Amino acid sequence: MSSSALEPQPSPPLLTTLPPPVRPGDRVGVAALSGPVDQDRLEAGLAALSALGFQPQLAENLRMKSGLFAGTDDERLEGFHRLAADPTVKAILFARGGHGVLRVLDRIDWPLLRRFPRAYVGYCDLTPFLLAVVERLGLVAFHGPMVAADLARGLTAAEQESLLGCLAGEFPRSLECRTLAGSGAVEGPILGGCLSLLTSLLGTDYSPRLAGALLFWEEVSEPPYRIDRMLTHLRLSDTLANIAGMVIGHITWPSAEEPEEAWSLLADDALSTPPWPLAAGLQAGHESPNLTLPLGLVARLDLERERLILGPALD
Repeated sequence: MSSSALEPQPSPPLLTTLPPPVRPGDRVGVAALSGPVDQDRLEAGLAALSALGFQPQLAENLRMKSGLFAGTDDERLEGFHRLAADPTVKAILFARGGHGVLRVLDRIDWPLLRRFPRAYVGYCDLTPFLLAVVERLGLVAFHGPMVAADLARGLTAAEQESLLGCLAGEFPRSLECRTLAGSGAVEGPILGGCLSLLTSLLGTDYSPRLAGALLFWEEVSEPPYRIDRMLTHLRLSDTLANIAGMVIGHITWPSAEEPEEAWSLLADDALSTPPWPLAAGLQAGHESPNLTLPLGLVARLDLERERLILGPALD
């Protein structure tokens, strides 16, 4: 055996395609793979979804509760798979996050999902699922509003335009950000999600390939020291070694933290001397506005213009 056979081989490039476009009038599924869904918020979100012109199709477990979850693992999977097996369902939006996706991630019927390619929309606890859609199906997945969360509170005009535009496949799109380090511009597929969920995937078969990617992350209710710990975990695992750049979305600090002081602690330490381009202030995550991001789609981080351009670069 040659010595080269023992050397780690580079991963093949990440190749993705956009799912078929989704437009008002289409039937869209509403699924719950995570925590139990507040029924008042669900009704408000469904009304908002209908007002956008979509026809909601509900997973059977949306009104179930089993401890921390919207039904048992089996019930959540069955409800999701029934939606996924319906060819008339053009997209699946998740009701809420919380906790639960990791428990069933290795039981998702990926061949079924491959048979019926469609848009999937969620964030928070759905981070591992969305990244697996990108990795295993080669489909762009959408980090965006959820039904019993964002739609229930009412989407802003910017959020609505962002969601509908991404679902319709209307790219390129340009988002504002704030340059913290680096110059010029870098490109790569945008990948990521909730930071704590990203770190939970390390050491598993679902850990995303981030070499050459623009890593996006956001977080909620974590103090600075925990965010520092998670970023250090990513660094020590070499996950950050070959990323093209990093873009930070909303960080919703715990109520006991002073936001400016908390950010200063993070910026002056964990993010003080990044070896890659770094931007923050992307309006995506657990606060409003929560703009939709097409995970897996090639994006361009323009550090001079302070813009993240999703899809083919704008002239």
